[in-house]
Amino acid sequence: MRIVKVADQLFYNEGIRATGTEKIMALSEVAKATFYRHFESKDALVLAYLENRDQSFWKYLFDPEQPKDIEEALVRIHRLVNQPQTIGCPFLRVASEYPDPAHPFHCRVIGHKNKMLAYLTELFKPLDVDRKAVAAQLLILIDGALSGRLVYGPSKEIPLLASAKALLRELPPHRDQRRKR
Repeated sequence: MRIVKVADQLFYNEGIRATGTEKIMALSEVAKATFYRHFESKDALVLAYLENRDQSFWKYLFDPEQPKDIEEALVRIHRLVNQPQTIGCPFLRVASEYPDPAHPFHCRVIGHKNKMLAYLTELFKPLDVDRKAVAAQLLILIDGALSGRLVYGPSKEIPLLASAKALLRELPPHRDQRRKR
């Protein structure tokens, strides 16, 4: 749908608060009645934008098939971070505009990040590590790489893959709380 496509570009590049519905309607060449027939409000459009971004991320990561391990997933995420059109994490950008964790947009950001954390945790299942802790560290690294992309733009490659590999090499083995006899 044209409205979502135009809104996606504007929200990602200019921000949600800076983008009015009039501009979205003008650039998507739809009448006000058409816009409101599809979206009851700008908030509904923003939630559709976030849902679309979430689906696009998982489609990218799993296409043509799901990565077989953490390294393959990291290679794909590294490529995504360093694409010329990537200017940061769309979810972090929304969270910065709407910092209240109870706001519906921020809640959607939390949902996406929790889904990523669960996915990364699952990828560490075969390894003898504290999966949740390592997944959290890796998510912080990914978000940091996306923040670096926001700061430096496409002129500088962000070394996410090298940083992630260094993190993984330094992992201590997970210690079971029970003592083995």
